[in-house]
Amino acid sequence: MHSRRTDRFSRYGDRGRGHCFCGRRPDAVANGPVHPDGCPPDPSFSFTKVKSTFVGDKSKTVYGQSGITLKVEVAKGHTWTGTFTCAAKLSESILVASAEETISGSISYAKTTTVTLGGTWKVPASQKDGWLALGSKGYSFNWERGSYNGGCKWIVSNHGTAKLPALSPYIAHS
Repeated sequence: MHSRRTDRFSRYGDRGRGHCFCGRRPDAVANGPVHPDGCPPDPSFSFTKVKSTFVGDKSKTVYGQSGITLKVEVAKGHTWTGTFTCAAKLSESILVASAEETISGSISYAKTTTVTLGGTWKVPASQKDGWLALGSKGYSFNWERGSYNGGCKWIVSNHGTAKLPALSPYIAHS
């Protein structure tokens, strides 16, 4: 799926658009297991409001006011993680694996620097304050875990938000 999509999608394709496959792509019906009523039988995830975003490391974020030069440095081997919330207990790895499969193959729960890197940035006079941080480009999104009942109705068993890193280390500022 493309990261610019903001409507609901799942690993089974579009739902709620008048398709007669209860959310599955027509080619997936022929290639995977199907409930006797034509619905996907296994629990799955649905992702909405997917946006490309900077996923910063709070321990490697510095703040300052107008005119101050900010500096951040990180050694090779430094690791930072994404964040997620959920309504009920859930294994992070299940959510991350589904997001990796559905949104972007580069999504992970944690990223580690492979080189030493750093940067500086002066907060411009036009800003009252600013920040400089190590992190990576990644994705923020809302998620639901659920399954289809016998009547092909999506039943949500858990839900939340996530912000996960996806690409190489990156230094950003505002």
